Amino acid sequence: MSNFIHFGCWNNLNKGCLLNVTELLNDRLKDAAKPKIDFLTIAGDNYYPKKEKVGVKKNKIIIPSLLEEGFAHLPKEIPIYMILGNHDLETNTGGNNFFITDLNDQVEKDVCSIIEYEQQSKNNNEDIEYNLFKEMMLENGTLIIMIDTSMYSVDAYKYLPCYKKFLSKGSDYSVDELKTKQLELIKTAITKYKDVKNLILIGHHPIIGLKEKDNKNANIQDIIEFDTVLKEIYSILSDDVTYFYLCADVHLYQEGEIGLKIDDKSTMKIKQYIVGTGGTDLDKCPNKSEMAGVTRNERLTYTMTRCEAKCGFLECINTSPVPEFLFNGVPTAGGK
Repeated sequence: MSNFIHFGCWNNLNKGCLLNVTELLNDRLKDAAKPKIDFLTIAGDNYYPKKEKVGVKKNKIIIPSLLEEGFAHLPKEIPIYMILGNHDLETNTGGNNFFITDLNDQVEKDVCSIIEYEQQSKNNNEDIEYNLFKEMMLENGTLIIMIDTSMYSVDAYKYLPCYKKFLSKGSDYSVDELKTKQLELIKTAITKYKDVKNLILIGHHPIIGLKEKDNKNANIQDIIEFDTVLKEIYSILSDDVTYFYLCADVHLYQEGEIGLKIDDKSTMKIKQYIVGTGGTDLDKCPNKSEMAGVTRNERLTYTMTRCEAKCGFLECINTSPVPEFLFNGVPTAGGK
């Protein structure tokens, strides 16, 4: 069987808890008393620049040596499958607030420095695959599909220069073309295999989530257009499979149950795990009064069942007919 570990929102040596997490991760990989871990999935935001405010302007300083050091802390000799987050696709479009090393070296407009340095750093670890899309069929009928979700956000058009940089110099997709291409890949993957029992989708953004912001509970709903992709998947697989969605983006651990209304008779049920706990600073869990659930619109409901503001990772064990998930949190929330 193929067991794996999942997390995202991790490479921040300016602050946060990356070293705590990688220490716990390496201890888990060496623990012979527990099921063997076969690979890692990392759901984006693979670097966080240092933030420095000058007057009212918020600047972001990319420190290449720290970016590279963060990648160097990832385990060796185990496959690592990595996808993009929204912070990986950031550039100077609009804000002109990106710098290299210090405030004396401003990044030119539309230059995708984070992507460039990440690609250089991942080349130092031959076990890292950094992809826009990845599919893996496991032995027990569990299909994993890793996808890009930033293309479904309202800011997707801002990321086009970096999508082009990431894919190849010859690519020049529009946002709609990116979404169409990815949907084709998803549909091809789920129709290729005849014995899919469990589908694990992995993206960067939650379908929906909750956190505390400005002392109030806030709904996270940055990829509303992704609902149409889920409906396409359900139209092929229906209730014949069990659906899971693993993601990051929100800096906490959160479990929840999603119901996406397909029509008057059908609802797609998805178990979601938000694991934005890989090493950056943490968000706050929402007030427990929200535990009963939240409705985003007339088609979708969300019930949060667990939330922890801890650093750590999700362990996914595939030794039974339905995958089992266990969150491993570091003993303390912060610090290097």
